[in-house]
Amino acid sequence: MENNIINLINKKITFLTFFIVFFLLTSKSLYSKYIVNLVGEWEGINKSYSTEKGYRTWKKKITIFEQNERIFKGNFKYADGERNFLGTIRQNNRNFYWVSPESKGYIHGEILNNNTIEVCYTEAYKGAAVGCSILKRIKK
Repeated sequence: MENNIINLINKKITFLTFFIVFFLLTSKSLYSKYIVNLVGEWEGINKSYSTEKGYRTWKKKITIFEQNERIFKGNFKYADGERNFLGTIRQNNRNFYWVSPESKGYIHGEILNNNTIEVCYTEAYKGAAVGCSILKRIKK
């Protein structure tokens, strides 16, 4: 009888220990999820259309020079000059967005892999414009 009680207590202790370890290992507050690092230089060909300039194809180069968790900052160069931007990576670690203080439009992006992203620009109202490009990380 005493052996049965000890075995039952041991089983309960083992189960409780397993449950506590499982809870600790799966608790989101105890570990940080991997966040893709976008810092670097990216290049590609942009194909766009705007009501003011029509169809255009041009080389696009962006530099992301700072990232703090999911928030990042950078700039891009294109035929008409250079613009600064700030952005955020979504929780799904695949999609991101950025805006520029000097622009009326928005970039919607997707991380295709660690060295390839797709960025698409949309701008509404007067001077409406759209465009997309696949950008590859420049290895240095």
